[in-house]
Amino acid sequence: MPACEVGANWSLVTEDRDAVLAALKRGECDGLVPTAGEFLDGFVEFLSDRGILGCFEQFPDGRARRSIGPEFFCNTLLHKALFRLPSLAQIGPVLFHSTDVLRRLGFNLRQVQDGFYRSDGQRPFDPEALADFFDALEPAQLQQHQLALAAQLVQECPGLCETGTAVLDATTVTVPPGHYQRPGGQVKACVLSLRAAGRVLPLLWDFTLRGPGEDGDLTQGKQLIAAAREAFGEGVIRRLLVDRGFIDGAWVSALKAAGIDTVIGLRSDMDLYEDMIGLSRLDDAQWLPAPPPKLHDKKQRPRRELCFLTDLDTWSACTVPLCGIVIRDTYPDRVQVQCLVTTDLDLSPHDLHQLNRDRWDIEESFMDLTRYWGLDALGACRIPVAVAQIHFIFLAYTLLHLFDHELALQGERPLPSPALLPGREITVYWRDHYVILLPSELFTLVFDHYQAWLANREQLIAAMRFCEGLPPQRAPD
Repeated sequence: MPACEVGANWSLVTEDRDAVLAALKRGECDGLVPTAGEFLDGFVEFLSDRGILGCFEQFPDGRARRSIGPEFFCNTLLHKALFRLPSLAQIGPVLFHSTDVLRRLGFNLRQVQDGFYRSDGQRPFDPEALADFFDALEPAQLQQHQLALAAQLVQECPGLCETGTAVLDATTVTVPPGHYQRPGGQVKACVLSLRAAGRVLPLLWDFTLRGPGEDGDLTQGKQLIAAAREAFGEGVIRRLLVDRGFIDGAWVSALKAAGIDTVIGLRSDMDLYEDMIGLSRLDDAQWLPAPPPKLHDKKQRPRRELCFLTDLDTWSACTVPLCGIVIRDTYPDRVQVQCLVTTDLDLSPHDLHQLNRDRWDIEESFMDLTRYWGLDALGACRIPVAVAQIHFIFLAYTLLHLFDHELALQGERPLPSPALLPGREITVYWRDHYVILLPSELFTLVFDHYQAWLANREQLIAAMRFCEGLPPQRAPD
């Protein structure tokens, strides 16, 4: 259902067919617009029900002048990501073009018509105001707020915690240089995701500026896990999947003591890696068939086999028991091997192999975010503004898939794209209510109550022009 903003509090415009039809019969109407996809209505309701809009109201704000609440900037940037807009400049032509969309973003009628500032700028505000807001944000402020928001999601979406499996990985986003010799840069995002709803969904992330040769994946990863345990409580993360960039035997041991098992790939220069390869070559080593990697070209898929090994103890920095598998891929012209270990001694070799395949789902998520969500195609902007855009791309991605999963559980499906695709129906607004009518239904009401509509002609035309984004027009004499 559409959302609107009343005072400083979010409220919902609810569907009430009887109330709106009664108003139409009296010749009363606050707006007629082509119906945007039901997706947006449902998505706004989802955000409200899960407390996300309330979290946006608590977004940190270091400005001295606060004419525009932070929730407006947050919701606008969230929908910029949702609509896959390539730049801040596209916010005006797309999001701010339709009064119907503006209402869903939380703007009331006065804010839409007059804007927040009495100027000739874009209404309700221009991209520069949004960029200035996020440019003043300290990294620690963003981190603390997203911890609170993630904790809200964990509480409101229990399905996030069903598997207890988390994935830790990092990706780097390039910000191009801008005007006036403003330098570009690389922002590295270390991302903690939870496996839920059949996907790997980003939940927490930490940003650093990446200089030449710098690589602090492990430091960021440790900080994220510690922050997640404090924000979510114990038991939400029970298993952690990481790649070779996060190898630290002491940390793996500490996680085990805290009730978190780790699944991790080994580097080829480790003693334990060499020992596992040697054990797999013994005459009595047993190899089990396993599903091959998911290569696009099926003809290139190798024969995959697993060798399960227990009582592994040559990783000196790791003081807890380990088991693992050697994965062997046999191609027509070569053989490739990799070694995987875990602190969960109850896992079967095929369970361990499946978890390793699950870890690669985060790579697919990053590819999806890059190819379709513009993660690595940001326009030139200030680095804090780029960080804010990356933040809301991750958040929009997760919220969209959680919403999609909820609709699937209800036997429904969202639209394939969140873009506004007006259909046959017309949305009729009256006060805090709306109804969706077919054109035949609306015109029947108009003809049956023609005198009431004629008596209220000027107000009705003004309301329709306003919803079309047009300025008021004086009625002809």
